[in-house]
Amino acid sequence: MLLLNFDQFPRTVGRSFLLTAAALAVPLVLYEVLRPASRARVVVFWVLLTFGVLALPGFLRVPESEYGQQKFFLLLTLTLLATVAVAIVRNRRDVEMFAAVFVVCGVVLALAALAGDAQNGRSGGFGSNPIWLARAIGGAIVAVVWLYLCRRLAPWPAAAVAVLLALGLFATGSRGPLVATVVALLVLVLAGLRRQTSRGRREWVMLGLMGGLVAAVMALPALLPPRMYALIVDPSDELFGTARAEMRERTMTVIADHPMGVGYGNWNYHAWMPEHNYPHNLWLELLAEAGWLVGGAFILAVAAVAIGLWRAARVDTVAGFVLALLAFNAVAVATSGDVNASRTLFCSLALGVLVLIRATSDGGRHRRSGDRPRRSAGHVARRPRRAGPVPGHGYREGAASHARSGSGRPAGPTTGEYARR
Repeated sequence: MLLLNFDQFPRTVGRSFLLTAAALAVPLVLYEVLRPASRARVVVFWVLLTFGVLALPGFLRVPESEYGQQKFFLLLTLTLLATVAVAIVRNRRDVEMFAAVFVVCGVVLALAALAGDAQNGRSGGFGSNPIWLARAIGGAIVAVVWLYLCRRLAPWPAAAVAVLLALGLFATGSRGPLVATVVALLVLVLAGLRRQTSRGRREWVMLGLMGGLVAAVMALPALLPPRMYALIVDPSDELFGTARAEMRERTMTVIADHPMGVGYGNWNYHAWMPEHNYPHNLWLELLAEAGWLVGGAFILAVAAVAIGLWRAARVDTVAGFVLALLAFNAVAVATSGDVNASRTLFCSLALGVLVLIRATSDGGRHRRSGDRPRRSAGHVARRPRRAGPVPGHGYREGAASHARSGSGRPAGPTTGEYARR
C-alpha cells in the first residue's frame, strides 16, 4: 500500500514511505520466492513476463524525450516493484489485511481532502493530483464494501466509513474515479450474488442502496458538486466536447497509422498536442506507443484474468473483490493518467493471478458464520458406535442387523409384537 499511495502524501512523508516500502518489499519477495511451499514464484514469473513484453518497444526504440526516458525508467523500476510486491500475499487473510490497510489509508486521504483547500471546486488533499487522490479513495470504498459483504465489518461502522470516503471522493471533484467506483461496486455485488455458499442478504441490501442512491441523484442532481452535476445533466458534452475527446480522436489516427507504435513518450509529437504528454487513456496509450501486438496482448491478458475471476467468484470471495478492483482500475485508467499512474491496475492483475492459482481459496477454513458446511461428493457420514445396547431398543437393533447380515432367517417378532399377541 505504501508503494501504491506514497505520492498522495506530502513530499517528505511520501519519499520516506517509498524508501521504507522498497526496503521491505525486496527481502520479503525474495523470501517468498525461496520458500519451498510458496506460490510466489508463479506470480513473479507472470509479472516479469508481462513487464518484459511491455518493455520490448522501449528496447527496440529507445525513448528520445526526457518524459519518454523517465516513463520507461519508472515502468521497469517503481511500477514493476509495486506489482512484484503482491507476491508476498499468501492467503485470504492477507488479502483481508490488504483491504483493511487500503481502507485506513483511504480514510486518512479522505480527511485530508475534506480539510484541504479546494481550487476550482477540487481538493488535492496533501497537495497531490485530485485524480490520483480520488482513485485512492475510490479503491478504499470498494475495499470497505467487500469487508462488509464478507462480514468482517458490522453494518453501522462500514456505513460510517463509506460515507466519510464518499464525501472525500466528492471533495476531489474527479468524475472518472467516481464512475469507476460505481462500476466496481456493481461488479462486486453481482459477483457476491453468484457465490454458491452465500445467502446474498448483504449483497441485496447493497444493490438496493445503490439503486436508491442512483434514483436520488437522478431526481436531485443539484445536490452534487458542480463538476458532478455537469456530468449528470449533460454527459454528451463531457464525452465529446472536452480535450479528452480530441485526444481520443487523434490517438485513434496515430494507432491506425503506426501499427508498430511510435515509441514511449512520442505520442504528443505524432498527435500534434505538445501541451499534453499522454492521451489520458491507458488502453489507447499502449496501442499508440507500444504498438498493436504489445498493447493488444496486454488488453487480452486483462480480459482473460477478468473472465477467470468472474468464474472463480462462485466459490472464492476474494475473486469478487479482485474483480471489482480490476473493474475499478480498468475504468479509471481510461479517463486519465499514463502507464506509471496505473500501478493499482497492475497490482490487481497480480492479485488475480493469485486467485486463479487458488492461493486465496477459502478451503473450508474461512467459511462465513451461518453457512452450513457442505459435504464433498464422496463423503459418507459415519455413525458413532454405541458402547452397549440401549434399553428397550437392543432387541430391535440386533434383529435388524441380523436380518441385514443375510443369514436367510427371519428377524423374528419384536418385543412390542409379543405384547400385542
